[in-house]
Amino acid sequence: MIEHAVSIKPADPGLWYALGWLAEFVAHESQRRSSAPAPDVRALYLRAEAAFQRCLGLQPEGKLKDDAEDLLDHVQNQLAST
Repeated sequence: MIEHAVSIKPADPGLWYALGWLAEFVAHESQRRSSAPAPDVRALYLRAEAAFQRCLGLQPEGKLKDDAEDLLDHVQNQLAST
């Protein structure tokens, strides 16, 4: 549903943030619940990275910007270690 919402309203940074957050959450939970990362964890982190970059490219303000920057940093650290 979030991907559909983004396709309808691609200039909304909040939707891109939500897409990135969901992708990061699923990747994190996949790693946490398994002794070996699921094969799609890296792809999920890459999707999250792209979504957070798109969100920030739309120049959000305030807490949304701060949270997107923090999560982008976290996702990039995860990508560097996977």
